[in-house]
Amino acid sequence: MNTIDVYEASRSGAQWQGSVPLAELTRLATSLAPDPAGRATTLYYACHCGPDALGRPALQLRLEAVLPLPCDRCGEVLHFTLAAGSLFYFVDTEEQLAAVPIDDSPDEALLGSAHFDLAELIEDEAILQLPISPRHGRCPAGALSGRAAAPEATAPQRPHPFAGLAGLKERLPAEADGADAPAAPAEAVSGSKKRPGRR
Repeated sequence: MNTIDVYEASRSGAQWQGSVPLAELTRLATSLAPDPAGRATTLYYACHCGPDALGRPALQLRLEAVLPLPCDRCGEVLHFTLAAGSLFYFVDTEEQLAAVPIDDSPDEALLGSAHFDLAELIEDEAILQLPISPRHGRCPAGALSGRAAAPEATAPQRPHPFAGLAGLKERLPAEADGADAPAAPAEAVSGSKKRPGRR
């Protein structure tokens, strides 16, 4: 699944869940460390479309993964647990998107489309959840320098519980189903972590 019609999906209450091999997420992969143990291989996702509290077409997205990141202190691999949920609502035009106030609301506006790139949104959200400075909870480099160890990196939590999506990894098969997993975007884009068409 590369693209979806967000308006039809919201009207019908469409839901999807599946998994994507990390190796296919080329933009995310630039931030990952080699993982010889092979513990981190897959990003799991679940989506639920439907009107939000204001009647706008919306999409709830839940991501879970274990990501291998380089520790900023010792350079060794740490396994970062990503478990995050986000709520998006859709507007029809660029003008409407530009008029959305920039505030602290956890709900984010996106430009709607009959050909919305869900795969790109999934990868974008995974990238945005990465810690700025990943560090082991008990890092030998921190101990040697006399500095207090920073807590193990965890994904920031947003106030949408997604109780119906609990146990995501347990409900999914161990291997990704190619028919369910959205393909990674064809081109890697470096630099900005903010995708066009979102506010």
